[in-house]
Amino acid sequence: MTSRFALQIGPFAVRFGAFIAMGALLIGCASLPEPVRPVASTPQGSENYVVSGKAIISAPDLTQSLRFRWQQQNGQYDIWLWGALGMGRTHLQGSEETFIISDGSQQISGSPGGLMQAHFGWSVPVEALGAWLRGVAASTMPVNLKQSDDLDRLIALQQGAWRVTFADHEVLDNAWLPGRVTVVGNQLNLEVVLAWPKAVMPSNTAQRLTEAKLFDTSTHELDNSALEN
Repeated sequence: MTSRFALQIGPFAVRFGAFIAMGALLIGCASLPEPVRPVASTPQGSENYVVSGKAIISAPDLTQSLRFRWQQQNGQYDIWLWGALGMGRTHLQGSEETFIISDGSQQISGSPGGLMQAHFGWSVPVEALGAWLRGVAASTMPVNLKQSDDLDRLIALQQGAWRVTFADHEVLDNAWLPGRVTVVGNQLNLEVVLAWPKAVMPSNTAQRLTEAKLFDTSTHELDNSALEN
């Protein structure tokens, strides 16, 4: 009687033990931590922003390197451009419809594209560039191609005649912002390295100091190698 019971319970015990082992394995796998990846709570920054940086413009019979400070507020642009050691400082102000360019004692106004072409010898769509600098597509132009990475950051874009690529993203104020933007189209190649300001103190004084440093070309110049990598 005892041996017959042992023979009957033996296979059941084996199956029960295997079931318990499988359950423990599944629970162990479910509890493994997922790899931690940096995320931002919003995919893009505000439409109102301030950024400084360096740009290299290549066009037929023209290669130009300059520094800039770009401020955008409620559809209004305030842009400073200057060369090495602060030479040739130029101020652009206005909206998507009309701009004023101030260069020393000279001041002219007109459409952004026409003014830039006449004054610099090259032109980019200012309203689109304002969006591209913060890593998003421009709402004023159709999107022909759009490519994002696994963190939902925009890394390539085709709008109209312009091919735009984004790289070196960083998180600032819970948003992904590009550190490098390249714009190619209409016989123009524009490479931009961006330096997004980071406030060190939550005070008006700190904000004024941060903005003041953006104009200080002797201490805030970007390394030329940043555009060579």
